[in-house]
Amino acid sequence: MLKTKVLIVGGGPAGSTAGRFLSSKGIDNILVQRSLEYRKPCGGGIRLDAFDKFDLDRGLVYKTVKKIGIGYKDKKITVDIKENPLGIVDRKIFDYYLRNLAVKNGTELVEGSFLDFSFKNGKILSTVKTKRGFISIESDYLIAADGVNSIIRKKVFGSYGNRIPVEYTDIHGKTIDECDFYFGKDIAYRYYAWVFPHFDGINIGTFKGKLDTFLNFLGIGDKTFVKKGFFIPIWDENEPFFEKNIFFVGDSGGQVLPFTFEGIYYAIYSGKIVAEVISSGESPKEYEKRWKDMFYKKFYSLKKLQNIFLRNDFSITALMRLFESEYVQKEMVKLWLGKRDIEIDIKFFIRVLKKIVGGKH
Repeated sequence: MLKTKVLIVGGGPAGSTAGRFLSSKGIDNILVQRSLEYRKPCGGGIRLDAFDKFDLDRGLVYKTVKKIGIGYKDKKITVDIKENPLGIVDRKIFDYYLRNLAVKNGTELVEGSFLDFSFKNGKILSTVKTKRGFISIESDYLIAADGVNSIIRKKVFGSYGNRIPVEYTDIHGKTIDECDFYFGKDIAYRYYAWVFPHFDGINIGTFKGKLDTFLNFLGIGDKTFVKKGFFIPIWDENEPFFEKNIFFVGDSGGQVLPFTFEGIYYAIYSGKIVAEVISSGESPKEYEKRWKDMFYKKFYSLKKLQNIFLRNDFSITALMRLFESEYVQKEMVKLWLGKRDIEIDIKFFIRVLKKIVGGKH
């Protein structure tokens, strides 16, 4: 049996970052990753300021996105984000890099599938299946960074949490310079469809069952593409942060920004926060407190805006009218990619919309 202070399940941005910062504080930890060759189905977009904030290599960014497109039916608006650009990374390479940072700091990396856990004498006993057989790991803490289909979360709470099914396809050999978001019930239900730059072409996706319609909308529905599917977590203000000495970080904790569904930045930050809490010997409640102090207002505001403006085609039309305002564009970009403490006044958007509809620009 292996023994460690902290067992981390999942070697993506959240788990690897937790391991890295735990090790830097001298806290013994083991990181279990199912496959070291795994590439998560993900657009790979991450705020560029994350590279400086977490001391990451900017050479991992293969494309910098300085504008986004917002489309509905035959209308498209381009929004400038050059003051807060996005970087596009290859998730296989990026995650491999993050795991290596953890290992260099002292994390023990185990390639294997996490199967189960139980409590015994105040300890957590976990079972992991590796290529060489089954191993048992005893730990004081367990960090669930095992994604939207978290085995740990399902065992603790009986379900995976809120999530939506999506379909996507990768088109090789094509390039675009912006991230495009498309709205509309027919092509995206109450979420959005996307066309994003990818490490090897472009990535196109939307809500499950809508991909063919979306490809037809884009004018490429007459071609054959390999379609794949996965789930995206949906954040809820009552998302669990911990249960006893088990912490939920990244996708397993539903920590994906509403409206935009950006998750990498928040996964990294959450991994760092939980590592700091464990390292300092503080109560698990401190993890929830620090996360909410940092991000709750942003997540709550964007969830509210998503519920208002993506409700139906009429509300999406209103959203497009709002985005004709450069001031609204700047405020939304600041909320999404800018300072974390910006306040969004819903009444302001309503006032602006009334002026637009009334022709009082």
